[in-house]
Amino acid sequence: MKTCSSGLQAHLSGGQTALAWCWKIKRVDGTILGFTTLDQELPFDLGDGDGLVDYEASTGYANTANQFKSDLSVDNSESTGFLESGSITEADIRACKYDGATLTVFIVNWSNLSQGALIIRTGYFGIVKMKNGLFTVECRGLASKLSTNISHQFGAMCRATFGSGLNGIDLTSKYLCMIDVTLWRQNGTVSGSADNLHVTPEAGLLMVGSSTPLVAAPAGWFNDGFIHFNTGALAGDAFEIKSWDGTVLTMYLPLPAQPVFGNTFYIEPGCDHTIDSNGCARYTNIVNFQGEPFIPGADSLYTIPDATYNVGNPGGG
Repeated sequence: MKTCSSGLQAHLSGGQTALAWCWKIKRVDGTILGFTTLDQELPFDLGDGDGLVDYEASTGYANTANQFKSDLSVDNSESTGFLESGSITEADIRACKYDGATLTVFIVNWSNLSQGALIIRTGYFGIVKMKNGLFTVECRGLASKLSTNISHQFGAMCRATFGSGLNGIDLTSKYLCMIDVTLWRQNGTVSGSADNLHVTPEAGLLMVGSSTPLVAAPAGWFNDGFIHFNTGALAGDAFEIKSWDGTVLTMYLPLPAQPVFGNTFYIEPGCDHTIDSNGCARYTNIVNFQGEPFIPGADSLYTIPDATYNVGNPGGG
């Protein structure tokens, strides 16, 4: 059930209305953005503790019909818009800065803001799609969290998050990796980049954290690791590394902006969640491996007898 002030209710019941739709976006980093269908900027305090927000006039936004279900499936509420606002950029969207952002959709009487707002929908960002300068974002409600599988399953790969046993986290937790990632980090500088998918650091990256910390980092050392940029267009962002050939870093996904000469970063090796030399064995952490690589899998069902088995001589070759 939706509620609003008696003044706004009377206005909605009238023959003519002066309504404006508003979208309020609050990112996880605290950044707040506001947009409205009104043809001019609309300052408004929603009364949720965030204070006065300037809702930017924009005609490039539209809201789909709302459908709410009782089976905990994702509601089919979406908001679409063109990137005509300088406050929302494609680079920020691709850098995942809007992941988990909360969204509040409401209407107000722009001619009398003292009547308050009628909140139509609240939720958080789900899937965000980008195509030809148009983005579509799925608005998920709190009930969708109840359909998330949070249990653990048996599998050959380690379920622990690499470096999760740090900074006061309970190290007795069953699913912690217990590796201090900071011991394996090192600083570096960008020498150049051929495109948004490759980064060439200046020479000098080492096997920091290992038993040979002064040896040059060999090919594969930073596979599945992370690079965190300190300066430049990507400052404050971290990206997963797909591979390292000893000279060039290849990212899993194209970077939102191309790094340039002189950009600084810090980098750390990763873990492929196996027990071999690219996983727990590298960090001498097999005792904390959170996987079951030796449990027979589906392949064991297709195992056939030895073709050299001699029916007439079962004990022989």
